[in-house]
Amino acid sequence: MSIIEGTVDLTREFARPVDAVFSAWSTEDAQRTWSDPGEGWEFRFERFRFAVGDTDVCRFGLVRGRQYINENRYLEIEAGRRIVFSTSLVSDARLIFAGTVAVTFEPAGEGTRVRLVEQGLYLDGQDDVAGHRSGWENSLASLASYVHGSAAAPTETCAR
Repeated sequence: MSIIEGTVDLTREFARPVDAVFSAWSTEDAQRTWSDPGEGWEFRFERFRFAVGDTDVCRFGLVRGRQYINENRYLEIEAGRRIVFSTSLVSDARLIFAGTVAVTFEPAGEGTRVRLVEQGLYLDGQDDVAGHRSGWENSLASLASYVHGSAAAPTETCAR
């Protein structure tokens, strides 16, 4: 048994106001659109409850491949400012990741600066920081496309 700890720290700027970017995190239809992991993958919410103390549950994975169950329990939601949630990832009935995610939203000129920090524990070699970093980078790129209404990509700053 092994435990590896790690942090993903990403900052993106979007050419949309804070309320538009925050809204994309707070509604099921929006999250379903920009959280879709892409071609060859499937994704669906079993439950979406964006409220402090509530939990979202989604399933995703490669079509006809390994499947994952992700649970996010909202610890703090400050509209237009911050979202904090605990998160876990299970595959093949085994916990493979547990962590905390904080997402902040700040005005940046006419747009929004989003910072996402995920701190987690990767269990028994079944998951890793690189995979989570890649997943969040893809999600934030999809979020940019969603809020900009195109395939535009955000500017990127990564802290390790």
